[in-house]
Amino acid sequence: MKTKILLLFLAIFQLGFSQERTCGTDEKMAELMFNPLRRQQFEQTQLLFEAELERLQSGLAFEEMSTEPFRIPVAVHYVDVPENASASLKTCLINLAQNQIDILNADYNGTNADISNWTDNASFFFPGVNTGSLSINLELATQNHPGGLGLVNGQVAVTFGYDFGFGSDFDSTWAGYLNIVVTELGTTLGYAYLGSNPSNGVTIVMDNNAFGSVGNGCAGYMPGAPYNLGRTLTHELGHYLNLRHIWGDGFCGNDFVEDTPQHNTSNGGCPELGHTSLCTGNPIELTMNYMDYTNDACMYMFTEGQTQRQLAHFNVIKNNFNQTTLSSGSFEKNYEVTLFPNPSKGLITLSFGDYTSGVSYQVIDFSGRVILNHTINESSVISHDIDLRNAAKGVYIISVKTDNGTVNRKVIID
Repeated sequence: MKTKILLLFLAIFQLGFSQERTCGTDEKMAELMFNPLRRQQFEQTQLLFEAELERLQSGLAFEEMSTEPFRIPVAVHYVDVPENASASLKTCLINLAQNQIDILNADYNGTNADISNWTDNASFFFPGVNTGSLSINLELATQNHPGGLGLVNGQVAVTFGYDFGFGSDFDSTWAGYLNIVVTELGTTLGYAYLGSNPSNGVTIVMDNNAFGSVGNGCAGYMPGAPYNLGRTLTHELGHYLNLRHIWGDGFCGNDFVEDTPQHNTSNGGCPELGHTSLCTGNPIELTMNYMDYTNDACMYMFTEGQTQRQLAHFNVIKNNFNQTTLSSGSFEKNYEVTLFPNPSKGLITLSFGDYTSGVSYQVIDFSGRVILNHTINESSVISHDIDLRNAAKGVYIISVKTDNGTVNRKVIID
């Protein structure tokens, strides 16, 4: 295990020289390694991560999967916007923050609309590679805010002109939150510290022109093409949850994920499907992966292996998120989603407590592979039948997304 950590340290310091750098994670990790306290915290978390990843890979954790997404409290800090800014600008920026969070929830739960590009086209080039989904729900915190900031219960955790960490990336006042600082970074789109832990108040830092999606911008905060669909933060949250760049930050480097093909370097723009690397065997590169450098419109998936790695880190840190900052009523309507019979021979009925619309669902097997992805086209629905009679016996998660949010249900096929 120590050898793995040492290899990770060495890999962090390797820099890719053939691409224009748009993510500052490598440089920030290099700085962190010269801070004895931060380095010690990182090493300790990595040891716990390696043990948890080994446990997950043994297949012991699926039965422990929650039937509901884990709720993560989010705080967004617009450090360059003065506290006395106009109410209209503040409202716009709060809406922009929510827009970005909605994008993250879709991308991380595998419910993003463009995931169909994988099922319809790209998957053909990658036999045996499946998309992954992490059962989380990010929410702007609304309760029990840090004192002295003028935030009251019911207000979302969005600050203006707050000097986060006195200019550093760590602020103990905001420990327990997933912090996002939005500021002008120049040529860097964003950065996050590899394998972050909310217990020390760490933040992800985003450029003001790569936050949120086109059509949702505000004065001074206009998402600019080709990084205008909110995928930069999807990429940076991947680092926060211990994912490295898909090319391993070196020529034909190692990202420590088994099901990602080896890349010789990063890819920009929108490469054609079938683009091959210069690494041994010339594997086809997974250019649509969130951990590459392609345009927002051309990245749309994590693999199962990446999701498992994120889950291992998430399991280590999740109890450090302060869930007392979240409203207790956020998912009330979601609990009306039921399924029967359970256990089942394969014919399952989804039932909703009231007529609902905008319903889609995924069926996820023991390994985390999505075996069914379906959208219900009816304008309103109170029940829906799912046919899994051809599925192998075992435990499955049915992840249902409605206009009210996402909810997971466990079912046994016997």
